[in-house]
Amino acid sequence: MNTTTATTIPTQAGAAETQQEHGSRIITALEGAWSAIRAEHPDVPAVVMITGTGRTADSMKWGHFGERRWTTGATTRTHELFAGGELLSLGGRRTMQTLLHEAAHALAHVRGIKDTSSDYRYHNKRFVKLAEELGLQGPASPVPVNGWNTCEITDRTAARYAAVIEALDTASLPYVYDAWVTANFGGAAKPTGGEDENGDDDAQGEGGGEGEGGSDEPKKAKRPPTRFLVVCGCVKPGKDGKPEAARRIQISRATWEFGREDGDEDEDGGALMCGRCGQSFRKASED
Repeated sequence: MNTTTATTIPTQAGAAETQQEHGSRIITALEGAWSAIRAEHPDVPAVVMITGTGRTADSMKWGHFGERRWTTGATTRTHELFAGGELLSLGGRRTMQTLLHEAAHALAHVRGIKDTSSDYRYHNKRFVKLAEELGLQGPASPVPVNGWNTCEITDRTAARYAAVIEALDTASLPYVYDAWVTANFGGAAKPTGGEDENGDDDAQGEGGGEGEGGSDEPKKAKRPPTRFLVVCGCVKPGKDGKPEAARRIQISRATWEFGREDGDEDEDGGALMCGRCGQSFRKASED
């Protein structure tokens, strides 16, 4: 087996000199790590390395292997390897774990092995076998939706790639801060502020929360409905003989609020009236 050597990664220079170089530093570092994996496992194919935010609507994509996505010559197609910017905040060892995870998917493609199902989300035991071949440890049991995806790098594998992991750590690569990643995985702390490289004050925006295994972020609570039911005093016999509201109207919150006087705390507001019974409409939930 080949001996893994240290990967040379450009160091951070002054802000004025590197404004256009951050992306190339990240890609150079990730390409070096991928080359180290290929040196140990020649069956792992070459890829076009890309990065960006891994946040989706309700999950975090650490990485992703895409088959034959890039045209690199008149008749040549090359695979894609995505590594999320949030992943870089977790350090070299965790980044290497994800790259090995994606290398297992790459091996599955090369060998014609079906290692996932359900739109690539569910990882089966064939995937675990490939991941363990590359130096990851499979989970004791599967999880819903993603299956046997949580394969972790072992200490022995980390030692084999120690030079690469150290290179990733010491390069101080740019990363995408994400509060959920920091809270759940110990990612880098939130930037303290200051100015960006254009001299503008920092205005940290809140980000939009599958990939290597699809780390699901707890879904945000649903917003309360913007429409609700209102009733008036009109009644009619119900199915059980008891009176029930005869007029039940769905109304938007904006329309309901528009009819109220400024400062009026009364829920009815005395604004929306029934022309038949002469009473104000009220929210049905109050019955």
